[in-house]
Amino acid sequence: MARTLRLITIIAEADVADHLLRDLAALGVRGWNVVPGEGVWRRALEAEGPTDFDGPTVRIETVARAETAEAVMARLAAHWFPRYAVFAWVSDATVLRPGKYA
Repeated sequence: MARTLRLITIIAEADVADHLLRDLAALGVRGWNVVPGEGVWRRALEAEGPTDFDGPTVRIETVARAETAEAVMARLAAHWFPRYAVFAWVSDATVLRPGKYA
């Protein structure tokens, strides 16, 4: 039976990936996929946080229940966004084996 869960996608500078994954695990995230990449980000002038970024990145994706996704986004906003080149979004995902992932 299908169930709608939340797909959390995080793009981050590669240097912080291990610490970020530990944070996700502590928040109840049960698994993830990490894809290495390269990125160039130019910060909007009115935005707070780190300056421009150009270098290795990771894309982290995980599926979680809504309350876990909310906790992850709150932690990212409070701790990660102000200090590191990290951004994230949440979207709905219809999962056919929800008990296995969340």
